[in-house]
Amino acid sequence: MRRVLMAATAAAAIGIATPASAAVTFSTYNGPDLATAIKASTTNTANDVTRVYGCTQNNGACANVTFDGLRQNMATPEAIHITDGAGFAAISDAPTNATNQLYGLVIDITNFDFNQYMFSIQMVNDGTLFVYYALASGGGWNLASPTGGIAQSANANVDYILQGDTMTQILIYSTSPIKLFKQNSVTLGSIPAPVPEPATWALMLLGFGGIGMALRRGRRRSKQTLMQIA
Repeated sequence: MRRVLMAATAAAAIGIATPASAAVTFSTYNGPDLATAIKASTTNTANDVTRVYGCTQNNGACANVTFDGLRQNMATPEAIHITDGAGFAAISDAPTNATNQLYGLVIDITNFDFNQYMFSIQMVNDGTLFVYYALASGGGWNLASPTGGIAQSANANVDYILQGDTMTQILIYSTSPIKLFKQNSVTLGSIPAPVPEPATWALMLLGFGGIGMALRRGRRRSKQTLMQIA
């Protein structure tokens, strides 16, 4: 029994040392653009339609990013326009539409997972911005923190970053019509495994040490029992 308790204590110490998955958050951002710029595609140039295409290559010679426009009810598609603004894909309402009907965008990098997404947005009116995400591990759409959204003034040009886990898609929703969605850049791939901190190493060593002590005591008692039988 004592050996079992020591092993359980050691396992608990190792469990405490295992980092929990971080929550996905979005926040204002003043840092540099991320590693991979998203360009307007030069191989699929469909425009002023409900789905337009971007590319994660500098020459734009792919169509591995899709942008889908949505109206306020988040169910009705909205035709959108894509261009390269300052070297990044820039999305707006299609000029053929009645004005100010673009409220949401679904962004899907079709052949990569990603762990950060940076964008800049301008709204027609004062409004609140919400970001949803789909994890590579599955589970459908989730609302990023802060779940109450971030308020933004009309015509302000604000940069944001989404990060905290490995994602496959994101959905941007604004309570105001979106005037321009731009400066799209991304960090492709999964989140690197965290390097344990000194305190974590100490807990792990304590756990392994406890397991070793339990095993040594078990062998000693088995040896004494065999000697008594002999």
